[in-house]
Amino acid sequence: MPGKKSIKFKSLEFKDLDQIMEIEKLSNPTPWSIGSFIDCINSSYQNIVILQDDLLLGFCISTVNFTESHLLNISIHPDFRSQGMGQKLLDKTEKELTKKGVSDIFLEVRNSNIGAISFYKKNDYRNVGKRKNYYRLLAGREDGLIYTKHINLSSFVSISRFFLFFLKKIISFNRGY
Repeated sequence: MPGKKSIKFKSLEFKDLDQIMEIEKLSNPTPWSIGSFIDCINSSYQNIVILQDDLLLGFCISTVNFTESHLLNISIHPDFRSQGMGQKLLDKTEKELTKKGVSDIFLEVRNSNIGAISFYKKNDYRNVGKRKNYYRLLAGREDGLIYTKHINLSSFVSISRFFLFFLKKIISFNRGY
């Protein structure tokens, strides 16, 4: 179909870091360092980027700990916000996490980030607490609101998926020889 733009997802790679840093600096008052992103790649976190016709539009970084995940950082380039890209990225992230046996996702969001709070609420995340002075600002600190989402998986499915994910990690582990 002419004019239709192709959306793809892939894992974050070192070659993507310049574009990731641009998005991060445009999105956060106190952006992550490039070292933080390098650590996420080296730690085998779930690092997903969204592309449109090979243009990197955004990223989502999550940890996976047994049946829980912590969504650490998600952002879409400002030029592509309000076009459904954040929704596509979150949907893909949640789908991949459930494949790994995750049934609970946690995240923090700035108390002042009304747009993100609305986005998470629309996606069935609920506020379960507050982290006082969690976020650093250029001057001072800001509270972080804790949100969580439970994904209904049977205990058997969740444990089975985690076991398969863990087994794949063990089998693919590079022992250095």
